Amino acid sequence: MTKRVLQLAAATFIAAGSIPVASAQDARHGYTFERGYPSGQTAEQAIDNADLRRAIEAYKFFFPTVATEGVFQQFVPHGMVPNEVGIIMPQDPEQQFAYANQDTPYILGHFDLSEGPMVVELPDGPYIGGVNDHNEEWIADSGIIGPTKGKAEKTILLPPGYDGVIPDGYRPVRSKTVQVLWWARVLSATGSYDEAVEYANKVQAYHIADSGKTSTYRVIDIKGKPAPNPMLAWEHNIKYWENLDKVLQEEPVQEKYRVMNGMLHQLGIRKGAPFAPDARMKEILEEAARIGFDEMSVTYFANPDPDRLVWEDRTWEFIPVVGAFDPRLKEWGGPSYRDLNTSDAYFWAGFGTSAAIGARKAGSGSMYFTTPRDATGVYLDGGKNYRLNVPGPVPARLFWSVTVYDTETRCIIDSGQGRGAVRSLHEKPVTNADGSYDIYYGPDKPTGKEKNWVRTIPGKGWFTTLRMYGPTEEAFSTYKLPNIEKIR
Repeated sequence: MTKRVLQLAAATFIAAGSIPVASAQDARHGYTFERGYPSGQTAEQAIDNADLRRAIEAYKFFFPTVATEGVFQQFVPHGMVPNEVGIIMPQDPEQQFAYANQDTPYILGHFDLSEGPMVVELPDGPYIGGVNDHNEEWIADSGIIGPTKGKAEKTILLPPGYDGVIPDGYRPVRSKTVQVLWWARVLSATGSYDEAVEYANKVQAYHIADSGKTSTYRVIDIKGKPAPNPMLAWEHNIKYWENLDKVLQEEPVQEKYRVMNGMLHQLGIRKGAPFAPDARMKEILEEAARIGFDEMSVTYFANPDPDRLVWEDRTWEFIPVVGAFDPRLKEWGGPSYRDLNTSDAYFWAGFGTSAAIGARKAGSGSMYFTTPRDATGVYLDGGKNYRLNVPGPVPARLFWSVTVYDTETRCIIDSGQGRGAVRSLHEKPVTNADGSYDIYYGPDKPTGKEKNWVRTIPGKGWFTTLRMYGPTEEAFSTYKLPNIEKIR
């Protein structure tokens, strides 16, 4: 069956009515019919192919759902408890978080709304935060990018279908799932991690019934502690589907997911029923996981959309490709469609959605330029040395950084250097006489420019991203990054 699935993965079912003769075979598909009926192995092959196609598209569509479940599980060993204990991390290489930055520490909190609304309180402060549901769908922004613009706020997280009283003074946000992820990054002006921890300890959370009481919510600092991403162990095998089934059983059914849930139903993943695939279905599901993952990878690294390029004569690309996230639709695309390629690329590489994502305007939270290629268009090689000249001044009102990611994990590269970035706040890279910065990538340390260097790993691929926090108008007009040059 494996050989047949592989050979016919892209086959398209031929309706009996499309065959004009009593007995025919179409060499493109390998299906045969006699008197309009499937003959030989056609029925078995067509069923396998249909299941495989359904599974591949379901894999890609629900990738953010399983990734969110992975985050919920990732920090349990460190003491994260829904509604009670969150975590803060500096996002060093040993803490695997997809496409995270190493500039602003992350605060994460898992909230379970099965027992009613939960309140999250933030004081005045440099928080950039938001709330995502179990499908990684955007619910709300908070902090600097929220409605209070960094002033104190009280956000009440409402479970699906909640119609109770909402007290005055609270901002209600409604979730379509019971489990939600609250997150925030701390934009310390000095880059001090200790200051970020202090801000994390000011976060309060409690059941709405406990309003007015002292909050017992805690945030644990996991600096220096490895936090492997469980998703990396699920992506290519049956564990992906097992965890998707777990979410399906836990969460209410949403009307807009009926078609995609229909695909899961065909695959044996059904609300209220045990997931017990037989050998045939398990093989199809695991093959679909491998194919789906690879196709999403290609969409990210070889996206054919010309709009991905920041400048036509450079290899630098926008993240996400199509620009700003639509907060009304809660996805990329337009009123009549969802941009599936952008969704696939974004959720494959990164984690977390916000209404501020991709906003290409001065004063927005941050702006990203990324590339997996050198000046010749060749993919970057961890065994070779490269240089990027970053023109100065960098058009960032706050600070900027250049970060390196592992192509296989999409996490910050873990090369033993202790960091995977060159940051204006931390490394304070050496400036050239003309005000520009030479950033070095490769296995060999550049003499006298160690602060400007990120070590890469021979035998592995990598890609890099320039982030500008508080981008100025020049970031969208006159500023232009040169290509990355290989050092010969």
